[in-house]
Amino acid sequence: MPKRRKKKVEKREAPRPNLGPFSDMTTSLLIMFMLTIPFIVESGIFISRSLATKRRNVVTPKKKKSDIKVNIHICADGTVFLNEEPFDPNRLPDIIPKLLARSVKKQALLSADNDVIYEDVIQMIDLLKEKGASDVLIMKRKRSKCP
Repeated sequence: MPKRRKKKVEKREAPRPNLGPFSDMTTSLLIMFMLTIPFIVESGIFISRSLATKRRNVVTPKKKKSDIKVNIHICADGTVFLNEEPFDPNRLPDIIPKLLARSVKKQALLSADNDVIYEDVIQMIDLLKEKGASDVLIMKRKRSKCP
């Protein structure tokens, strides 16, 4: 009986994964993320919530006299209240610097009704900053002062 020849078995290496498309995809995603992040993070107006919402049952000492001399409230009908009194919005640019000059910290307090257009609030913030307010404090009131 003739001897069988053994077939030579070629050892093949396992195919290597092609990492080209993977690296292209991750690079593309990274670039898209880097381009879209400036649109997600807005700058300009920084709002910090007070600690009053966290502390409900804390007994507070007697209130100190506030240094805030400019307290503005904007109503939905366009009426502007300056320090709890109705005031002509056209005269605000003249009176705001005088009131801020009497204040040490030069802070202004701004509040508005829920129906007030954001553009009006932003214009008021710009006016206060332009006339010398170092900080504009934005406050949400439970009840409107408007008639």
